[in-house]
Amino acid sequence: MSTTFADTVNKAMVDVSGYEVELVDGRFGSVPDELVTRLIELVADGEGLAVCHGASALLARHGMDLHDEAHAALARDYLESVFKAFTAEIDLTKYTPVVMGYDQVASMDVDGFNKNTHFTPNSDHTESREFLTTKCVHFDAATTFIGNVYGPYTNISGGLPIVCDTREFCRANGVDPADLIELMPHSYNVAVKQEYADAILADHALALDVDLQNDMVMVVLNNEVAGGLAHAGSAPYLTDAGKPGKRPLRHIELQFTDGENLNTWYRHYRLAMPEVNMQVPGNDTADHSRYHLGVGATPAAQVPTTPAS
Repeated sequence: MSTTFADTVNKAMVDVSGYEVELVDGRFGSVPDELVTRLIELVADGEGLAVCHGASALLARHGMDLHDEAHAALARDYLESVFKAFTAEIDLTKYTPVVMGYDQVASMDVDGFNKNTHFTPNSDHTESREFLTTKCVHFDAATTFIGNVYGPYTNISGGLPIVCDTREFCRANGVDPADLIELMPHSYNVAVKQEYADAILADHALALDVDLQNDMVMVVLNNEVAGGLAHAGSAPYLTDAGKPGKRPLRHIELQFTDGENLNTWYRHYRLAMPEVNMQVPGNDTADHSRYHLGVGATPAAQVPTTPAS
């Protein structure tokens, strides 16, 4: 792992509790301009990554507790507002190699531990289907920026976000971004090809060692295959096998009203429109093995030593 990428992860840490925001009618009010500017510096104009933490401290300052589900929902909504405020202030056409008619931000709450049975963030374009959140190194399709909100976990270990410096991997190895990826079994997302995945996880990836039991974290990424960063997740497991576990996730992405944008994006990367299964592959199938390639091989966790605010 290069020290450069480790430095990138360290510098990407953003403590949202360090930015003043008021409660208005029981909800957090407008996102501070300074926080929006910081995300623009890091994600749009910088290395393509921000890790927003400190939701627990922000709630506590207003007399609330992250482990109260209603209070956690307020924090999750606020982080989504941060993402929306960030994307509203940038010219999205500058960050995608193909013309995309982005006109909205869509979000979806999913179960990060069990199988989701009715999942789609964009019902205008894709059918509801089964979905697993933990999967191989990949990019989400046709959205140049994404936000994934993790936590708080209950009786769950592992399940760490993994960020992959595919940009540096391509540069160092002379790989065209369009040759980096392939269609992923079952999913609309695109996976890093199998022949590259091990090297990326070994030498170009970091698991974010963040406190997901006692905090909530939003990872904001430049998700474009050309010039962005891929992501994955380490396998979650029950800390106490005799008790239930919860791993709430919220996925946030850019969306468009015309489904032809999806076709345009796949064609740009020399891929056909995927034929997506409505059910996840069975545990003993080749597609299941491909879908989970590398999930058990978590990179060494990176502990932020110089978190930025």
